[in-house]
Amino acid sequence: MKPWKAVLVVLIGLVAAGGIYIAILIRGGFSARENPSWAEALAARVARRLAVPAIYAMKNPYPPTPENLREGEAHFADHCASCHGNDGSGDTLFGRGLYPKPPDMRTSETQHKSDGELYYTIENGVRLSGMPAFGPQGPAQNKDLGTNDAESWKLVLFIRHLPQITSEELEEMKNLNPKTDADRAEEEQEQQFLNGSDAPPSSSAGHHH
Repeated sequence: MKPWKAVLVVLIGLVAAGGIYIAILIRGGFSARENPSWAEALAARVARRLAVPAIYAMKNPYPPTPENLREGEAHFADHCASCHGNDGSGDTLFGRGLYPKPPDMRTSETQHKSDGELYYTIENGVRLSGMPAFGPQGPAQNKDLGTNDAESWKLVLFIRHLPQITSEELEEMKNLNPKTDADRAEEEQEQQFLNGSDAPPSSSAGHHH
């Protein structure tokens, strides 16, 4: 077979495979409840790896001291846990509703990433996903790269720590998670009850008069 014919056969095969895949997607719908197919997951991994600029091939400038880990833990609990969970599993109400789903950060897929890759993801987010960019915009983004953004680097430290996180640390993080007005009202009622006061009936909460 002539080379040009072989190339044509490959192209036709790729187009046919793409058409079949699109038909399957359309038949199954575009619900965010589904898990990405192996092809989507592979394409996303390759794209993310190619998208990280070479300048981000760096080591974390912050050592994993207890203080730095605590700061990373507090920041993770306040900013990341609503989607990723305190334990990094991604098994949360918000996480289950995203497409693609947040990764389990305790697994090798995340833990084998370099410090620079994790830092880049935190700073710049991931397109076509629920992961936002937390870093500055514009020219300031490249100013003193890797030296000023302590919060992101300490988050990288905490992500590295997730496979060894303890039940005591997870319990601490519950107090650091963002609270809704309903959560705060419930805590206040519980505190009033513990102090010997009569708490207002919980059934009245959330009703408008």
